[in-house]
Amino acid sequence: MSHNVRLEQITRHLDAKFNIQNIPPDMPFSKVMPRIYDAEEIEFKKYLTDSFTQSFHGLMIKNLGEIYRVYLSVFLSKEILDKIFAKNGKGGLIFSHHPMEMETSNRGFLPLPEEYFQEIQKRDIAVYVLHTPLDIHEDISTSQSIAKKLKLKNCQRYKRHSIGYEGISGELPEKKNFEDFIPILRKLFGVEEIHFIKRFNNIHRVGIIAGGGADVEYIKETIRLGCDTYLSGDYENKIKNEYSLQKRKEFEEVKDVLQINLIECSHYATEKVVMINEIKELFEGYGLHVAFIEQDNAWY
Repeated sequence: MSHNVRLEQITRHLDAKFNIQNIPPDMPFSKVMPRIYDAEEIEFKKYLTDSFTQSFHGLMIKNLGEIYRVYLSVFLSKEILDKIFAKNGKGGLIFSHHPMEMETSNRGFLPLPEEYFQEIQKRDIAVYVLHTPLDIHEDISTSQSIAKKLKLKNCQRYKRHSIGYEGISGELPEKKNFEDFIPILRKLFGVEEIHFIKRFNNIHRVGIIAGGGADVEYIKETIRLGCDTYLSGDYENKIKNEYSLQKRKEFEEVKDVLQINLIECSHYATEKVVMINEIKELFEGYGLHVAFIEQDNAWY
């Protein structure tokens, strides 16, 4: 049976567990979020906590102090908020990996219209965001959660980010044929559409970077670790802006010579695994009702 918990109690525990006071301001959101909202002339900071506008970690929007249910999301999007509002969500807490909406195959990060901030306040909903802290945590992280589900052994962390590492590599308990591995991933991530470039028939050592892994340097570092397979949300950047165009060009120039299997299962799907497992369990430990809010299109 669920019961109410003080927001202050939850945030104090989460802040300490994910070490947010010792992590530098979030990248990219400490730069991206003000730039995008300022361009739309939305005074977003008036809705956010002072601590969040400094670090872009932790409690983003306060409520009156009581939490009786938790909604988990990968992106804080209009779609997700509409689904929460439709559930008549009042007095709840939204725990999101990203503080913004993202079209991973089109425009990239998008601002929330101001009326959504107003509706969040009206419904007395709190919002807590962990981006970098959830990517680099040594126990509960986006990539670590996938590694646990695949039962990887002899693991090592890699791909430096902020004060930690967001990638993890390790060996499967037994070698898998490539064609047998793809259905395992479909089940794990709950997606039918998976993209890949096959180089080797057998898969043994896998490097994982959940979410946005579309960078040639990430792939090359995975190869240097002796991995035969690179698993990420994206290996090719699909966003339609100048920066992403350059990243796609870099990838196209080398993709035919990269000696590693490349598998992408969508930014969203690879980052939801930690939400529906470790994060859900964490909040259930408070005796709270917890629901993960699904995004309709994993490749949106």
